[in-house]
Amino acid sequence: MIRLRKAFTLSGLLCLIWLISACGTLTPPPSRLPPSASDFKPLGSIQLCDSQSSFLATHKRSLKPHSWGTGETIKITSQQNGKSDGFYFFNEDGLLIGAAFRFPDGVNLSPYPILRKTLSQLPPTLEFFLNSQSLVDGGKLETATLYRTGDKTSTTRYIVLKENSSPILLATATVLDPYESLLAQFQNTLIPNLADSGKPSPKEDQLPPQSEEPAFWALQAFARGEASLFASCGTRDSDIAIAAYTKAIAYGLPDPIRQSEAHHRLGLALRDKGRLADTQMHFEKALAIRPNIPEVINNLGTIFAEQGQTEKAIASFEKAIRLKANYARARFNLADVLEPINSKRALEEYETYLVLAEGFPEETARIALAQKRIEHLKNR
Repeated sequence: MIRLRKAFTLSGLLCLIWLISACGTLTPPPSRLPPSASDFKPLGSIQLCDSQSSFLATHKRSLKPHSWGTGETIKITSQQNGKSDGFYFFNEDGLLIGAAFRFPDGVNLSPYPILRKTLSQLPPTLEFFLNSQSLVDGGKLETATLYRTGDKTSTTRYIVLKENSSPILLATATVLDPYESLLAQFQNTLIPNLADSGKPSPKEDQLPPQSEEPAFWALQAFARGEASLFASCGTRDSDIAIAAYTKAIAYGLPDPIRQSEAHHRLGLALRDKGRLADTQMHFEKALAIRPNIPEVINNLGTIFAEQGQTEKAIASFEKAIRLKANYARARFNLADVLEPINSKRALEEYETYLVLAEGFPEETARIALAQKRIEHLKNR
């Protein structure tokens, strides 16, 4: 087994396990990551979205949860198959939303052919030197690689060291996508052995100060809303989403992108409950913060249409299309609202929609509907 030597500073490792792709977009798209098949399963029978009570019952031993903002985290050290430290993160609903594992001596992956095959199919996300001091001392440089994979609702990362062509696993983590960026703030505690910079390591169970601040609570509430609205645990729950986004707004989100998107998402959840006036209000608040977001403008147009405000709906859809010419959904919505009053233009918009929507599986049902409407309009 390996023993990690001098490594990057803490700041240099900040995004090694938690590469924060979530910072780039707030809309969780379908995962385009490669398959995450693995025969190395540090979670065992535990799964993301399990309840904290069932987790505790499974382990059948005294475990002390620690505060993690509005949620909790539990650390378990195991000696099975070599020493490992597992960190389990629960949200305020008591659902497991992420888990991370570090292996101080490394895990040889030779006995795990499925994971090795998966890793061989993944492009490296990041490569880095573990022992940067060797650049000064003239010693051997050890290179580790971060791989990233996942499924529809979660992301998994592996930090792997190539040692004599045999891959050695140093750390792995899996998390529901909406919570990905939040676990980044636990990085310094998660892998202190990797981040040996000559300074004292943080206390093993000590959370970073940010987790006790309202801005962090706001981000947790936002993530809870995302997980509920987009059914990260299999069921869409608009009531939890409404409560979560309302809390996020009240706590005070730290940047205008999330401030705007919290109002947008809250509007989407309110629409599920038929509260159209409240939905319109929050869509408009989102646009007051960030005025030119085509998706929000399009969604506002659908609310105008549902309330019989045809002219405002048309204006919204047209604006969304001006901002994003290839916006298929807005083209369909514009055609839909134009159909009773301007069939010629509606026909043109439906045909444009078909061209733009081709090849997108999520548009299959809408494509079939557009084709039927085109046939109907042509046979009038």
